[in-house]
Amino acid sequence: MARLKNRKKTKRLELNYKEFKNKTFKALLLVIILWICYQFIINIVNQPIRYVSIESSFQQVKETQIRGVISSEVQDGILGIDVPKLYERLKNIAWIDKISISRKWPDRLILEIHEHIPVARWGESSLLNNRGELFTEIRNPNLIPADLVHLNGPDYRSLDVAQKYFFLREKLIPLGINVTKINLSENGAWTIELFDGTSINFGKSDVEKKFDLFIDIAKNILSNEVEDIESIDLRYDNGFAIRFKGEI
Repeated sequence: MARLKNRKKTKRLELNYKEFKNKTFKALLLVIILWICYQFIINIVNQPIRYVSIESSFQQVKETQIRGVISSEVQDGILGIDVPKLYERLKNIAWIDKISISRKWPDRLILEIHEHIPVARWGESSLLNNRGELFTEIRNPNLIPADLVHLNGPDYRSLDVAQKYFFLREKLIPLGINVTKINLSENGAWTIELFDGTSINFGKSDVEKKFDLFIDIAKNILSNEVEDIESIDLRYDNGFAIRFKGEI
């Protein structure tokens, strides 16, 4: 009786093992089929990049620079492109400000690139864009456009200096007056120079109030006599001093 029970138990174990092997084989076969289908679909969808469209009006950046970076990042097809990596590599090119990257299936990569717009020279060899951001350093200062206003100060105050320039430009251009230099010293003192060489000293206290006062002076005095004025001193608590050219 005991032997009969053992035989039945052994038979059941053999059946369970065969059933397990059968299910395992089917599961493995299903995985292989799914993997083959996946690879087949990927090979159809992930087409190689055949066309690269670059939309930009290049002034400083060479298109060959852009295409050189792109060519090394599109080897894995349209789905394999590492867009964040491509974006960062392009942003490292001097003068590039904004980038838009999009993919158009089956085989087209589209880029829209905008260069920085320089509005001022910063220090001896750097530039500021139209948002007041430092964006590049020119190794040869002679390549910096001569008509840019010259701003100077501690790098961490570049935005403050740029904002002062934008304020003055908006107020003075209608009066026919152009700012050519703005300097912020390390101790916080402001000076500016106008197109005719006139210098204005604001000092380092009550600066906002003194800039507003200077605009009033520009409207009422400078607009008519700017060519006769050598300097304006606004460092006084109450009032200001004007020095005319030729005065001893």
